[in-house]
Amino acid sequence: MESTAQPSPLECPDCHALTADLEAHKLWHSRLVHDIATAVDKDISRRAHTS
Repeated sequence: MESTAQPSPLECPDCHALTADLEAHKLWHSRLVHDIATAVDKDISRRAHTS
């Protein structure tokens, strides 16, 4: 019987999620944070112009 060793999940130092591919998760995490910051900036700008 042949066993295929799965890599142990690694913990993201930023959000503590467990992931098999830490580098891919870091890229996803970075993009998520960027998208949230962009959305917040747009909302602040929109509210400033509608008041």
